[in-house]
Amino acid sequence: MAQLLEVKNLKTKFKQGNDIVTVVDGVDFYVKSGETLGIVGESGCGKSVTSMSIIQLLGKKAEINGEILFEENDLLKLDEKDMRKIRGNDIAMIFQEPMTSLNPLHKVGKQISEPLRKHLNYSKDKAKARAIQLLNEVGIPRAEEVFSSYPHQLSGGMRQRIMIAIAMACQPKLIIADEPTTALDVTIQAQILDLMKKVKSENNTAIMLITHDLGVVAEMCDRVIVMYAGKVIENTDVLTLFRNPKHPYTIGLMNSMPDIINDHERLQAIPGNVPMFHEMPQGCRFAPRCPHAMDICQEKMPDLFSSGQKHQVRCWLMKEEEAREEAFAGNI
Repeated sequence: MAQLLEVKNLKTKFKQGNDIVTVVDGVDFYVKSGETLGIVGESGCGKSVTSMSIIQLLGKKAEINGEILFEENDLLKLDEKDMRKIRGNDIAMIFQEPMTSLNPLHKVGKQISEPLRKHLNYSKDKAKARAIQLLNEVGIPRAEEVFSSYPHQLSGGMRQRIMIAIAMACQPKLIIADEPTTALDVTIQAQILDLMKKVKSENNTAIMLITHDLGVVAEMCDRVIVMYAGKVIENTDVLTLFRNPKHPYTIGLMNSMPDIINDHERLQAIPGNVPMFHEMPQGCRFAPRCPHAMDICQEKMPDLFSSGQKHQVRCWLMKEEEAREEAFAGNI
């Protein structure tokens, strides 16, 4: 699979009064054509800001540095006019809450037709026909009636399907989905995920899936990066993540998931909270919540180091264990 998107040393800062707050701090990852990359972490870890940085929807208060290479072109070097040509056409986004993302003043049909007319120069009639086709493709009944409806007249599941229809309209190469199943019931969640799989398989579309739900990650993703306090702390394929999570934070996330086999056991919550971005600890950002924290964890931020093939972890404890295993193997 060809590399479609590559993010290098992404740093996103915001001005708050007289202070500069770094929300995304040196993030690196890539997405290949036709694959699904999951970005996982608690609320406040920088997942959504990372995605909004890619398509540059953070406003003038944000300062974005690094490289965002889409088909080898650096998006950070494009002006707003050129970015508008890419948004909705080559890169589309499914936002977390469709009720606030869809325009309440315009009918659904107009909002689906807009990218078709803007990017593909469709006529009004051709755009309407394609919009109705898209509504059918995302499983919405009475497509012509829904075409003439306002967002508030539809259920949450239908509004999310509308968002997917808008994202699919121009057959983008990359879809960024920010918590696409949040606040939907389990049945609708499953339907939305199946729909995204269908879009991926039929169009070879890459998906960047932002979520805090590890169940969704297990079902949807090929590779996963785990973020904490603006940093990538673990990066591997989805099978390795679930079979052999390395970082104490990732292990904590796993342990906080319900287990249908041992459903009588209490869930193991991670103590404490994600630190505020203007109150970051000096060393490892997870150290204040980590049951294995050592002195060096309080003093120095660990690098993202390799732990086995295609597995990276940002943790001093894991680095020490790897060094001990290498030394032991060398003495055999």
